[in-house]
Amino acid sequence: MSAIAKLVKVYHMFILNDMRTVNKIFSFLAAAVFAVACSGNIDDASLPELSVSDTEIDLATETQAVFTVTYNGVDVTSESVIYSVLSTIELRGNVYTPENEGEVQFYAVYNELESNRVTVNTINTAVQVESKYDRHVSVIEFTGAWCINCPEGYDKMMGVLSKPSMAKYKENIHICAFHSDLEGDDDLAIPETQDVFNLFDDLAYPSFTTDLRVSGILTSEGISDFQPSLIASFEEFTPHCGVAVSSVLAGGKADVTVKVASEKTSAYRVVVLVVEDKIKSMQKTPLYSEGQADYLHRHVVRKVVTDYSGTFTGEKLTSDGIIAAGNEASDTWSFDLDGQWVLENTEIYALVLDENGYVNNMNLCEIDGGDSGYALK
Repeated sequence: MSAIAKLVKVYHMFILNDMRTVNKIFSFLAAAVFAVACSGNIDDASLPELSVSDTEIDLATETQAVFTVTYNGVDVTSESVIYSVLSTIELRGNVYTPENEGEVQFYAVYNELESNRVTVNTINTAVQVESKYDRHVSVIEFTGAWCINCPEGYDKMMGVLSKPSMAKYKENIHICAFHSDLEGDDDLAIPETQDVFNLFDDLAYPSFTTDLRVSGILTSEGISDFQPSLIASFEEFTPHCGVAVSSVLAGGKADVTVKVASEKTSAYRVVVLVVEDKIKSMQKTPLYSEGQADYLHRHVVRKVVTDYSGTFTGEKLTSDGIIAAGNEASDTWSFDLDGQWVLENTEIYALVLDENGYVNNMNLCEIDGGDSGYALK
């Protein structure tokens, strides 16, 4: 609020009570405003400045642009958050790695102050070759047994997937539910849920994220973002890698192998999940506010297999995480089986994250002897 606006507000507040007092206050504030006008406008406080290492990127030769945020000449990049204007997606860190051609505007927020906007234009002079791999899209659902509206959120997602317009995509969309334990009574909750949830701003339960790129709340209003996010993953963010996952059980353990074949030189990380379907367990619903004991829970994440240290970044398959174009890399993880898992309803999800932390492609297989192979077109 400007100094003049504050002056008018005070004047109106007291005008009915004591005109002489108001006139004194008015005179005092007017003098103060005059003094401020002489010394500079207090509303013109300095704003953070956003700059970028390169405003034009050619995907044929370059991979990324690096942002810097300064405030009064001081580098505050590490304390700032950088957003894409079009999608309002938060950039993780200060490095932008484009996947497609086109212009994208960015701005930064530091200490609740918004910076100038910077445009990065991406072109690609390389010969374009369509990926030979099928695109599989991951959807993480954030839910909880304590959350009375969460079942409705899942139903809304299923309603979207049942639309005729989604028929050609439906089989390659894979939902996995991360249960939280905010109220301490969800037997299906895992510790990693809240950390993954906290990657996104302004979410509540129930909510979703598609390929860790777009997120939204599963309400009547928020569900409108769900279908566009799915179609964008298939049509705008094509895969540049294939994923194959297999699992072998022996002696109460599972050995899971994930292979990634890359069509371009790129950095990757892999997240491996154990996902169990059709679990009967407690759930609060509008009809059962105290909880329905035998509610059928779908596609529940039971375990994050890959190394986890507070961030959902996965593991590298090579020493530097980079797989050269035309090459394949793989790794195997061994872990103990949980006696509560119904193995015939349990699968392994392998999510392959790109340089931005988004899911570029994924695949899945049964935990007991499954082998997906590469999903080819």
